[in-house]
Amino acid sequence: MAYDPKELEKKALAAIDKHKLMFIEHIVAFLPCSKTTFYDLKLHESNTIKKAVEEMRVSKKTKMLSNWINSETPSLQIAAMKMISEEHEAHRLNGTRQEIKHEGGIKSTLIEWKPAKK
Repeated sequence: MAYDPKELEKKALAAIDKHKLMFIEHIVAFLPCSKTTFYDLKLHESNTIKKAVEEMRVSKKTKMLSNWINSETPSLQIAAMKMISEEHEAHRLNGTRQEIKHEGGIKSTLIEWKPAKK
């Protein structure tokens, strides 16, 4: 059966919108074609589909982050802070940064050899 790539692309975009899909792999389940056909028609390379999926991801991430920030649950507030913090702030929250101080140069120690007494 021959499929029209433009028609499948329209159906993919409709599925993304209706089912809030965030992964290319999930789109195929809502199309009237097989996974092989989807990839053979190079629909996974469609900039329109990629953009729709990315916009869905960003909108969901933004909504979730806003909910976490406005939450009264401390663990969600900490998770939100980790998401929006600068690198050094995130390390402070996680307790993961370890500072290693090293003095440059080579130090040598002179060992004096003394023969054993007989």
